[in-house]
Amino acid sequence: MEFTRDDEGASVFDADREKIGVVVEVRDGDAYVEPEPSLAEELKAKLDWGSHEADDDAFALKSDWIAEIEDGEILLKNRPQG
Repeated sequence: MEFTRDDEGASVFDADREKIGVVVEVRDGDAYVEPEPSLAEELKAKLDWGSHEADDDAFALKSDWIAEIEDGEILLKNRPQG
């Protein structure tokens, strides 16, 4: 799966439907998720305002982790380990 800029701002949920982050940047087809972003970061990504590059806390979302994508929400197959 290749992500596009349209996926920026999508909320990411684990298998229990707990929100774990937001796609803050799509670069070269890869989506970068910011865990627990600030409201300002989330709005910038959703509204495509200014620069919203992924920071050091962001992680690349792997396509094989995804169960479904619908209406700006990404549902993962599993819960995060930890």
